[in-house]
Amino acid sequence: MVKKVIIWPPNIDSQKARSHGRKISEKYAVPSPTLSEIKKAAMQLDLNPEVEKSKAYPKEWWSVSGRVLVDKTKPKSILFREIVAEIKKIRGEK
Repeated sequence: MVKKVIIWPPNIDSQKARSHGRKISEKYAVPSPTLSEIKKAAMQLDLNPEVEKSKAYPKEWWSVSGRVLVDKTKPKSILFREIVAEIKKIRGEK
C-alpha cells in the first residue's frame, strides 16, 4: 500500500506565516495556491492526486479550503518544493 501525504493550500502559501501552517520556506512557496493548481502539479509529477474539497484545515477549521492527497515518494518537504515548482511553471513564473 502506498502511503499518502496531505497537502493543504496553507502548507505552500507564501502569504501564510509558519505559525499559520506554512511548511516550507517563504522563498519556495507561492501566493494563494488553489486546489486545482496543486492537483495539476501533482498530476504532472505522477503523484496520483486525490482532491477532497469538503475538508477544513485544522488550524482554520471555520474555513473549508480542501486538501490534496498525493503518493509519498519522497520526504514531505521535498514533495512540497517540487509541487510549488510545478505550480510556478503552470503560472508562468520563474
